[in-house]
Amino acid sequence: MFATHLRTKKSLEYWQVEKDSQLPIWAERAFATGGFRWNGERLAIQNVGGLLKMTVPIGDFMVFNGKYLKAVPKAKFLREYRIA
Repeated sequence: MFATHLRTKKSLEYWQVEKDSQLPIWAERAFATGGFRWNGERLAIQNVGGLLKMTVPIGDFMVFNGKYLKAVPKAKFLREYRIA
């Protein structure tokens, strides 16, 4: 699943944080190594893709540029990205 950032015109891979959604390869690896885990209604991230320790609510987006992850709130994603 790819989206284009409207300002930079870069095509980036994204994942909307949902428990029952299909995971991209980088998210599967993060769950397998313990970097991602579910904490109630949030995704807990620890030391994965440049993010040291944070939680992301269900419904927000994770954007991956091939090297780093970025957590983007849903409203900002819809405003700044176009789904390809």
